[in-house]
Amino acid sequence: MDINDTFKFFNENANTADYIRICQQKGLPGCIEYIQQITGCDANIAEQIIKQHDFLDPSQFQLSPAEIARNRQEAQDLLNKPKCPTCNSNNLKKISTTSKVVNTAVFGLFGTKRFKQFHCNNCGYEW
Repeated sequence: MDINDTFKFFNENANTADYIRICQQKGLPGCIEYIQQITGCDANIAEQIIKQHDFLDPSQFQLSPAEIARNRQEAQDLLNKPKCPTCNSNNLKKISTTSKVVNTAVFGLFGTKRFKQFHCNNCGYEW
């Protein structure tokens, strides 16, 4: 394989997580050997692939402060979402005031919807 074929093959078939793990465990010589086994290229081409993709640079795998803040906010949003106590689904809708008034008007004191806040769209439970 020439260098262009090797780069094309590597970019189409690369499992980046495997290469990163191997390069971090075995260092540059182990990473070169692994890429040679996969692509059938020589050591110089394998080294160029490693340099192009920065497999040995740990800073590329660190999250920026903005990414960390965004991930924390997304996690907090997921924790704050209400869940159905019966089926743990997030597929809920809030029971409207109109629905509560209609239920009370139709059923009078026997209408219980006025005490409920949410309706689960999966199992139908209301609380």
